[in-house]
Amino acid sequence: MARLKNGLLGGITGAIGNIEGYMLRGQLVYRTRRAKSTKPPSEKQLSCRLKMKITKRFLGAFAEFVKAGFAYISIGKTYSATEAAVGWQIKNAIVGEYPNLTIDYAAVKVTAGPIDTKDIHAAATLEDNKLIFTWTPDNSFKHASDRVMLLAYSPVLNEAVYILCGERRSTGTDQLILPVDQWGRDVVVETYLSFITENGIRCTDSIYTGNFSVG
Repeated sequence: MARLKNGLLGGITGAIGNIEGYMLRGQLVYRTRRAKSTKPPSEKQLSCRLKMKITKRFLGAFAEFVKAGFAYISIGKTYSATEAAVGWQIKNAIVGEYPNLTIDYAAVKVTAGPIDTKDIHAAATLEDNKLIFTWTPDNSFKHASDRVMLLAYSPVLNEAVYILCGERRSTGTDQLILPVDQWGRDVVVETYLSFITENGIRCTDSIYTGNFSVG
């Protein structure tokens, strides 16, 4: 695959013989058209496909959260925030051997960014249908106005509830209401906390705050 700054043949897009061109994030990209393989997929290929399927299903449950959480690291890149998130999980959070692949929820990142997570000391507790998140308040000029991002994900239901712009970091606490009437009881949720700047540009890596059985 080649990227040409000024384009090929005047910047033509579409197929020419076995070459096809298309626009990717403002850049004209050309590549050789791929012929369909008649060979059966290898176990490695099947494993890659399954990892992709598992990851896309997972992140699709909170796509808006992912787009905000991985926006910073995709700035100026040829891949999107969602593509960055998918790639990270496949490399770091999918465990096991094909075909017995699963997600290590403690290793997952639902946000990724340059803000340091040192001394945040995040934690979560469950009270009835309410998740109470706490952290060490930061009243510094640099971080006091950062906003908390909260996420609770149910692997069984493949559904999530989240807050993109919650309380300020200076407050030290916020809460997330779980839809027990819709989800039912005895549903296990995986929980995460992050911080994002008020302008929505930079954030922390997410912090895993444990799993809870709602019931």
